[in-house]
Amino acid sequence: MTNEIVIARRVTTSGMKLAYTTVTSVKANFQPLSTRNSQNFDGSFNKTIRFYFPGDAGVQEGDRLRDTNSNFYTVVTGGVNRRTHGSIDFLIVDTEK
Repeated sequence: MTNEIVIARRVTTSGMKLAYTTVTSVKANFQPLSTRNSQNFDGSFNKTIRFYFPGDAGVQEGDRLRDTNSNFYTVVTGGVNRRTHGSIDFLIVDTEK
């Protein structure tokens, strides 16, 4: 499924306050890695979603992604991987919803 994805990054606004600011908007494909939610150590449940971005997309660990349906996804640590298939560069980005 191809969607317009908004990439937001955490920035310090003043003192100790943090906020997310929009970096860019990119078209991406995504798919769930499992059909079930996985439980975290704190008892909450998350679903892991994998995104496929163009190679020049500026996605970083800790970014927050938002799709056109206003669903939010957080990029996990170690979740940004650059790949090449022939002459095509792309990013594989693992997130939690």
